[in-house]
Amino acid sequence: MRQKELEIPIRVNKIEVVLKRLLKSYPKYQEISDEFGRRMSGYRGEQSLRYHLTFLKEKNYTIFHNLRLPDISGEHFFEIDILLVNPAFIVIIDAKNYRGELYFDDTFNQLIQTYQDTRKSFQCPVAQINRHQFQLSKLLETFKLPTVPPIETLVVFTNPNAILDASKDFKYSHKIIKSPSFISKIELFEKRNRNKVLDKKQLQKLSKMLLKKHTPFDHDILAHYGIKEHELIKGVRCPKCDFLPMVRKHRSWSCPNCHYSSSKAYIKSLHEYILLYGNSITNRRLRDFLDIESVSTATNILSSLNLDYKGSYKDRTYILKDQDLKSEVNLL
Repeated sequence: MRQKELEIPIRVNKIEVVLKRLLKSYPKYQEISDEFGRRMSGYRGEQSLRYHLTFLKEKNYTIFHNLRLPDISGEHFFEIDILLVNPAFIVIIDAKNYRGELYFDDTFNQLIQTYQDTRKSFQCPVAQINRHQFQLSKLLETFKLPTVPPIETLVVFTNPNAILDASKDFKYSHKIIKSPSFISKIELFEKRNRNKVLDKKQLQKLSKMLLKKHTPFDHDILAHYGIKEHELIKGVRCPKCDFLPMVRKHRSWSCPNCHYSSSKAYIKSLHEYILLYGNSITNRRLRDFLDIESVSTATNILSSLNLDYKGSYKDRTYILKDQDLKSEVNLL
C-alpha cells in the first residue's frame, strides 16, 4: 500500500525554475546546475525502482516516497528516498542513478565516479543512510510505540550501466546492490526479521505520525543560494519551447523562437512565481516579474484569474492558486 506517492520534490521544481531564469554566466550557475542534476538523478532512480516495488506483497508493506523528517533536535531534517514499513521491520532505501564506474573508498569515506574521462567525488551514500537510520530510530522512539521495529538500510543503484567496485577494506558492500537484486535482498530481510512487532492499529499510527512529521522543503530558494531578485531574467516563458522572454503583441504573447502565440502564455510563468516567491502577488509585482509596462494589462490578468484578495484597491494583494494554474498550464 502506498501512503505517499512518488512525485518530483518541490525543491527540485524550485531549483529548475531558478536555473531557467539565471544567465549561465552567473557565478553559482554550475553549482546550482550540479545540484539539480543530482536531485533529478535520484528522482529518476526512484522512478525506475518503482517497477521492482510492484513485486512486493502489497498487504505486507506500506510505501512512502520522499519523506523529509525532522530529527529529535528539531534543528535538522533528513530526507529518505523510499521507506518500506513492514509489521516486523523497516527499510530505508537510497536510490542512486549514477553512471559510469563507481568506486567506494573506505579510507576517505567517499564514492568516486568516473564517467567520460571525468572523475567526481561524492559523500559515501552508506555513511548518509547509516546516519538516517540513527535519526529515524530516535524519531520513532518519540512515537511511543510498544517496540521500535528493526531498521534495515539499502543503497540501490538503478542505472544498468553502472560498474560498482570498492576498496578491500570497505565494510558495507552488503548494503549496496543494483536494482535487479532488490527483491532477493528484501527476502533476506524478511528471513532475519520474522517477529512481528507492530499490529494493524500500530502500523496505522506509525503511518499517520510519519505523514504528520513529513515537512516538504519550502524555503526561500533565492535566499538559499544568495540570489538577488534583479539577477533573475524577467518576462513570460514560452509554454511550448521554454524560450524566455516572449514578446507582447496585440493582446497576446508571441515566442520569437518557435512562434507559438497565446493570450494566456503567462500562466506557466505565474506558477514559477509561486515557486520563487510564494502565492501572494500585487499588480506591481506581477508587472515586474512578467516584464509588463501597462498597469491595465496586469489588472486584466489578475481579474481574469478570479483570485481571492485582501486590502483596498490601491494596496490589493492577490492570492495565486497553484492547482488552478497547473490546470490552466495543461490546457495551453
